[in-house]
Amino acid sequence: MFFHLDPLWADPEIDFVGIDNYMPLSDWRDGFEHADAADGWPAIYDRAYLQANIAGGEGFDWFYASAADRTAQLRTPITDGAAGKPWVFRYKDLRAWWSNQHYNRPGGVQSATPTEWVPQSKPIRFTELGCPAIDRGTNQPNVFFDPKSSESFTPYFSRGWRDDAIQRAYLEATYLWWGVPANNPVSSVYGGRMVHVPECAAWTWDARPYPFFPALTDVWTDGANWRLGHWLTGRLGAVSLAALVRHLCLRAGMPGSRIDVTGLWGAVEGYAITALESPRASITTLSRHFGFDAVESEGVIRFVMRGRAAVASVTPDDLVAAREGDVLELTRGQETELPQALKWQVARADEDYGAALVEARRIANATPARPLMSHLPFRCRAGAMRR
Repeated sequence: MFFHLDPLWADPEIDFVGIDNYMPLSDWRDGFEHADAADGWPAIYDRAYLQANIAGGEGFDWFYASAADRTAQLRTPITDGAAGKPWVFRYKDLRAWWSNQHYNRPGGVQSATPTEWVPQSKPIRFTELGCPAIDRGTNQPNVFFDPKSSESFTPYFSRGWRDDAIQRAYLEATYLWWGVPANNPVSSVYGGRMVHVPECAAWTWDARPYPFFPALTDVWTDGANWRLGHWLTGRLGAVSLAALVRHLCLRAGMPGSRIDVTGLWGAVEGYAITALESPRASITTLSRHFGFDAVESEGVIRFVMRGRAAVASVTPDDLVAAREGDVLELTRGQETELPQALKWQVARADEDYGAALVEARRIANATPARPLMSHLPFRCRAGAMRR
């Protein structure tokens, strides 16, 4: 085991340690039976979950010894036997690498003298930091999808669709985590932080003008790769759903201490408030589109996405009967009163805000029924709306 780059990092002509940071921040799978969901994490987008894996999880606490182990989630702890320095095999343990002397182990035997590296002597910069805008991109941020390349891959357990929200969640979680002093110690040598956040570079911003790139595929043949790639061009102007909902609550006069948007995730490319309406009405429109609810708990309004893992089980013994006998009442609606189809009209995000219509139809309902039509003031891509 060798610290083979220490002669470079210790050289007086080198001012910082440069790392291309594409470390995985999740191990998310389908359903809620996999290990991370069983540990209580609500979703792959949850900021606390992603930040727990910056100095934890795969590459820090454990690793997968084989592809079969990854599929079965058989996690092998990272250890170092009698030497007792597991950090030398933890590629995420930047703090231990940065703050300790390094000893090579030729033939597995530790050298008596350390390498040239002086602990805490140089700041670390992430010369690249990024995640592709693809479903479950944080499972494997270093891969890219390009059908023309032999190195084309989708992240582990990705369903292959575009997901701008996971790219934003990765960047926000990472930059905010390293901005906390407790996570980023000060050097006793040069007096600055271990990771010099202002010089960390998010990958990637393309010099080609958006939207001509990626739209002009007859000029640039890699335009099709933008949709699922690492590009921030054309995406960085979106806002997180959590930030937008919090902003609307503040406009309504709510104190910030009574607003909890940590349970929201998603990216809003554009939203027009087209009439005089209350902030509550604006939030209701957002909730219909993104699928979340507002719940009052202990004096705080908490916004929570739907479709998360169950947090409690309720049995008939936990319920109170409204009248003698039954604690549950089932009411069946007329099928003719149910919509046969749901149609949404939105503004296209990729074609000069032209109208786009997406539709979902109930196949099982054979009786004639009306379609339910909604005009939503969102700038969105048709593929995301169809999902």
